[in-house]
Amino acid sequence: MRISRTMIGAALASTSATIGGMTVVLTRYLMPESDPFSLPSIRYGIGALVLLTLLYLLKKNKKIEFEDWIPVFILSCIFYCAFPWAFAAGLEHTTAARGAIVFTSQPVVTLILGAILGIEKTTKLKILAISVALSGIIITLSDQIGYLAPNAWKGDLLMFFAAFCNSVYVLSAGKYIKKYGGFTFTAWPMLIGSSCMFILALIFGNPFTGSLSFDQTGWILMLILAIPGAAIMVLLFMIAITMTTPTGVTVTVGFNPLSAIILGAIILQEPVSPKILIGFFCITSAVILANIQNIRSENKTNMRE
Repeated sequence: MRISRTMIGAALASTSATIGGMTVVLTRYLMPESDPFSLPSIRYGIGALVLLTLLYLLKKNKKIEFEDWIPVFILSCIFYCAFPWAFAAGLEHTTAARGAIVFTSQPVVTLILGAILGIEKTTKLKILAISVALSGIIITLSDQIGYLAPNAWKGDLLMFFAAFCNSVYVLSAGKYIKKYGGFTFTAWPMLIGSSCMFILALIFGNPFTGSLSFDQTGWILMLILAIPGAAIMVLLFMIAITMTTPTGVTVTVGFNPLSAIILGAIILQEPVSPKILIGFFCITSAVILANIQNIRSENKTNMRE
């Protein structure tokens, strides 16, 4: 029964990661018609409303204590303002496949930050993982795509910043997720962050004067970004965490750039070069290497039980 739950959890995590790759491509597709403030604010705002509706229908909401509101607000701004802005702005300047591979270095960025902060124990395998990941990123960034994205270096830097924001959130939000539950601590921060992002959109974007003037196809894609690409993706991720181990969830991250590469080629007609494929292989290998000790430990524990 344990194996069955673990397999289901891994499948849900893989689906979530695959949807994540889809959001890279759809964001890249819509960005020429929008701006990096308006698009994320509406996407996560719709997603938050869907999650809050489910939260109350299922009676899963937990009241956030007063003393936690300041750190919750800061984390909300990091994950649902700074991260989506950098993510959307980055995809204005780089391709979906390249952006996804750079962003998928996030588990390795988390590993490095965790080691610096003393949260993550450094091992030879993890050092090897970092080396392999950096090699993959260097190979990916050496790909010449000037005719597709003349300012790709700007997109690369922004996607790195998005990965950094994601890592800070992962390292800081754990105790609040345990305290309030994944559902509550996803829905409310998403609403807070998207609301702040909309205020920024009013100042720096053009939400009422063109940035959200999509045609019917554009709004259908926006709803896909908001509901499967935000609400359902996060919900599947949270369910997966309860059914399998964090390590089991982490190693599925390779599905993100894989789906971005495939959909980018189909929808955006972006070429898939050998360097992109090598970079994808290196990043995926690095994530597995970084977690292989934990996988072995979990297997031993399961065998004893």
